Amino acid sequence: MAAAVLLSAGPPVPRSACQSARWRPEERVLISDFSNVEAVAVSPLTVFAATTHGLTRYDRQARVWRLPVTSLEGYPAARVRVALADGADNAVWLGTDEGWARYDATVGRWDQGPVPGGVTGLMLDARDQASGIFMQGAAGWGFLPRGSMLPIPGRPLPPAGRRIQPLDPSIALDAVPLADAMRALILADPQLRRHRFTAAARAPDRSDLFLGTDGMGLVRVDALTGEWERLPFGLIAARAAAVAPGSGGVWVAAGGGERRGISWVAADLSVDTTIQGSGALAFACVEGRRLLLSGGALWLACERGVLKIALGSYRTRLFETDSPLGLAPAPDGVWVGTSHGLSVITRDGNVASVGRVGQAVLSLCAVRESLWVGTVGGLGLLAPGASEVTVPPDVAEQPALRAPIVALGRVGDTLVVITPEQLAWREPASRRWTLVRVPGGLGRVGTLAADQGGVWMAGTDALAFWDLSPAGVRVLTVPRDVPGPVRDVALAPPYLWAATDSGVVRLARGAALR
Repeated sequence: MAAAVLLSAGPPVPRSACQSARWRPEERVLISDFSNVEAVAVSPLTVFAATTHGLTRYDRQARVWRLPVTSLEGYPAARVRVALADGADNAVWLGTDEGWARYDATVGRWDQGPVPGGVTGLMLDARDQASGIFMQGAAGWGFLPRGSMLPIPGRPLPPAGRRIQPLDPSIALDAVPLADAMRALILADPQLRRHRFTAAARAPDRSDLFLGTDGMGLVRVDALTGEWERLPFGLIAARAAAVAPGSGGVWVAAGGGERRGISWVAADLSVDTTIQGSGALAFACVEGRRLLLSGGALWLACERGVLKIALGSYRTRLFETDSPLGLAPAPDGVWVGTSHGLSVITRDGNVASVGRVGQAVLSLCAVRESLWVGTVGGLGLLAPGASEVTVPPDVAEQPALRAPIVALGRVGDTLVVITPEQLAWREPASRRWTLVRVPGGLGRVGTLAADQGGVWMAGTDALAFWDLSPAGVRVLTVPRDVPGPVRDVALAPPYLWAATDSGVVRLARGAALR
C-alpha cells in the first residue's frame, strides 16, 4: 500500500514583507502594451514616449529600444498630459493629472511633486535650462527650481523666442508636408483600424520628427525627405493570459479586449513578431487561456476552441471544442482538456473524444506515452494504449486527490499536483505521496512550471516557488514584486516569465530565488 505524508507548511513569509527584493534594473522587467502614446520628448540621446502603461525609451544612436520604465520602477499612475526633454541631462519632465514627474535615465531615478489640477503645460528657457522648468497648472504658470518640490508662482515667462515647449502634432506635420500627405497610410494598421496622432517631438538637431499615436506606438519621420517608419515595441494587449517558452524567448497570448493575438518576446525584450490577423480576417480568439508550442506549431486554447498556428507561415486553423481548459503534447498532436472531458487533435486535423471522463478537465501532464488528467473530481491516468482514464490505486488511497486538480507538472520523474487546498508530489519509485497544505497569500493558483528542485506556481496574489519540502515556499507578492495577478508562468533559462494582468514580466531566475 502506498503511504502518504500530510504536512503543514504554515503561512509563508513573503520576501517583500521582511526584506527588499532589491531588484536590479535588468533582473525584473515588465513588458506591456505600449502602443497608446500620451506624450513624446526627445533629448540628444533618447526618445521618451510616455504611454498608458509605462515610459519607453528609444536609443537614437543605436536605433534600439532600451528597458521600459513601468509601475514596477515608479512610473506615475496618473495620466500623462505633456512631456518635455530636460536640456541639462538625459532626462524627461512629465506633466500629469496630479502634478509633475521627472525621470533621469542616467541614474534611473524618479522625482515627483503635486500640482493642484495637474500640469497641462511645460516650458524651458533656452538660455537657462539648468535652473528649472516652468509649469502650467490650474492657477496658471509657476516656476519649479531644480531640486524643489512645488512650483513658485509669479516668475515671468521667458521671451517668445527663448521658449522650449512641447509640439502639437498638427503643427509638427505642417513642417513635413510629405509625411502629412501620407497621414492616412501611416495611421492605418494591418487590421484596417484607423488611428490618430496624439503627440509629437522633434530631435534637437531637427533631423527627425517623432510622433505618438493612440494604438500604433511611435512613428519616426525624416524631417528632410518625409520618409517614415513605425517603431513598434510591446505586447498586443496589456493583459497577458498565457505564455509558452520557445527558442530564445517566449510567446505571449493576449487576455482579452479589442486588441487580440500573440506576441513573440525575445530574451533581450525585443518584440519583433505579432500574430493578429489582417484585414477582415481578424484573429480568431479574444481571450487566450493556455498556450503550447508543440510539433512546429503554436496551440492556443481560447473561448472559441483551439487555434493552431503554424510557425513560419503563421497560418491559422480553428478547431471548435467545448471550452478548452488545458493543453498537453500528444504523440500525434495535442491533448485538450475541455469543460466536458478529454479530446485529442491529431496533426492531420482530426478531433476525437477520448474515454468517458464526463466532467471538466482542468489540467494535463504528459509523461512519455502516458497522460495524467486533472478533473474537477480528482486525478486520473490515461495509460499507454488505453482508451479510458482510470484512477491508479495509489491515487485512490488519497482523499485529498479527489478535489479539483487545478495544476499538474513534473520535476524530472516526480509528479506534482495542486488542488485548491493541497500541494502534492509523488515519489516515482515507491509511488508514495507527500501532501502539504497550500500556504496563505497565494490566492487562486492556476498553473505551474517545473524548475530544478521544485515548481513555480502562478497565483492571483503571488508568484511562488515550492521546493517540495514542508516549508519550502518562496513568495513574490502582488503588487510589490509582480504588478498584478499571475495567470501563467514559464521557465526559459536564465529567465522566468510571468503572464500577469499588467503584461509579461521577465525575471532573472537567480534573483527571483534569492
